[in-house]
Formats: sequence, structure tokens, C-alpha cells
Amino acid sequence: MYHMAEIKPDRKRVTLTDGKILLRPYRMSDADSLHKAIRESIKEISPWLPFAHEGYAVKETKDWLKKRNKEWNKGFTYDFGIFDAKDGSLIGGCGINGPIHMMHHANLGYWVRTSRIGQGAAPAATRLLAKWGFDVLKLNRIEVVVAVGNEKSLRAALKAGAKREGVLRNRLVLRDKVQDAVMHSLIPDDFKT
Repeated sequence: MYHMAEIKPDRKRVTLTDGKILLRPYRMSDADSLHKAIRESIKEISPWLPFAHEGYAVKETKDWLKKRNKEWNKGFTYDFGIFDAKDGSLIGGCGINGPIHMMHHANLGYWVRTSRIGQGAAPAATRLLAKWGFDVLKLNRIEVVVAVGNEKSLRAALKAGAKREGVLRNRLVLRDKVQDAVMHSLIPDDFKT
């Protein structure tokens, strides 16, 4: 049996694409475009992502980016930017986090900037990243936990092929408010044709 910390995918060599979008680990050079995407999207993402607040500053982006390599190397979180495969523009972000080492499952989350919502980026990113999680991290299960009122993310999870398993009472705390969440899952068999 392996432990997640024993699997060390090289951050500098990971690129996932379906021809329309490209996922790669964030770089410090992404700071300005990431900050702009978050600022553009504050109204839509702030209810669901507590880091996105009205006064969100570029320093917060840079501080967060500085931690990505360490978090990746420890096996705590694998964060990726979602980019347009044609022009390289930043569409949003996604990641696998909270790996449960003994049970080989983790959480997958995503967000898409306001100007790119409804173009299929979140479901596509979810599929690409989940497949990577199964193939590289050797996960048995990936969970997509979405707050009950987050309709766009709920639709994205289903479009990605995640199976809705039910509502988890008091599962999330967002902005100091306890909320129910819908549990979705993906397993390796979901990727067999």
C-alpha cells in the first residue's frame, strides 16, 4: 500500500489538455491574470469561495501562489489554472485537495471567471483533473462537494459525469454560515468506455 506523500508528480511537467482547455500548475507569472480573473468574478464566486472578498488584493494572490509548490510536494493540494488552449488566457482554477491517504480519495473543486461561465470549462477541467487523479495519484474516489444553492457548480458537476449521491447536512461552513452540500463522486470506472 502506498501513501499520497510517496507519489510525487513533477509540478513542472504536468500539463493536461483536451484541445480546448489546458490545465497546468500555477506559476508566479500567473499572479496578475489570476488576480484580474478573481476580481472580475467576486460577485459570482464570493458566496462559495471565502478567499474571494470585496477587497481582494494582488498581494493575496502572490502570497497564495508562493505556497503552491510546498503544498504540492507535501501531497496536500494539487492546484491547477484552467487556461484557453488556443490563446493561453486564464479561464479559472481547479484542484484536488484533502487527500485521505488510507482510503485513497480526495476532493475536487473548480471555479470559472465570470466572462467564461457557460462555455463548458468547469466540466472539462473536472474530467481532465479527475482522470489525472486516478491515473497519477492512484485515487479510488474523487468527491465534488457543492453547496446546495450553488446552481452553476451543481450543473457543472453533473455535466462532468459525477454521480449525485445525496445532500449532506451541515457539511460546509461558508462565511461563518453552516450550509448543506450535495455530494457527487467520480470513480475510475466512470472513465471506462
